[in-house]
Amino acid sequence: MSRVIIDLLRHGEVDGGLCLGRGCDVPLNVRGWSQMRAMLPEHPPWTGIATSPLRRCAEFAGELAGRLGVELRVDERLGELGFGDWEGRPWSELYERHGGQLSDFQRRPDRSPAPDGEHYPDFETRVAAAWEELLGLPGGRHWLVVAHAGTIRAILRRVLEFPVTRLFGIDVPPACLSRIVRDGADAPRLVFHGGRP
Repeated sequence: MSRVIIDLLRHGEVDGGLCLGRGCDVPLNVRGWSQMRAMLPEHPPWTGIATSPLRRCAEFAGELAGRLGVELRVDERLGELGFGDWEGRPWSELYERHGGQLSDFQRRPDRSPAPDGEHYPDFETRVAAAWEELLGLPGGRHWLVVAHAGTIRAILRRVLEFPVTRLFGIDVPPACLSRIVRDGADAPRLVFHGGRP
């Protein structure tokens, strides 16, 4: 088996300061586009791009794939966690009215889902299916995955095997880039987080 390189890029900023989950489809703002373009190397190395279908990821991924002339895979499984009743509401309001529930979620997302939200183990299962499919594609490839903070944390947890209680110990700011490499049959390894290609 050959080497597979997968770069994970979180989407840039959006307007509103809202809780944005799987059901909230908002575009990048001007600063968000600038943040993501600033992460591009002079000669992008990617031979394929996979993206969440949500606009804050897919619009940038589609533009980049067209410019580079590479395969674009739009994958529902890479969408953000569903936050149910919290989606589309300002974070300030959520912390004021539901601070205890939010704290419980951040400590144990597997046991404390958002009201009417997606259960975290189900989320990890769907993200893992997309991830394993990318890893298993034939031939040495260098993929860019454009996704969300939650999706990227779920992938990093799978690669690094840390407990779910430490999930929010990983900062994934807008336009954060991470790289994971798998050589042959070896286990995937994190090469950098929050760096540049």
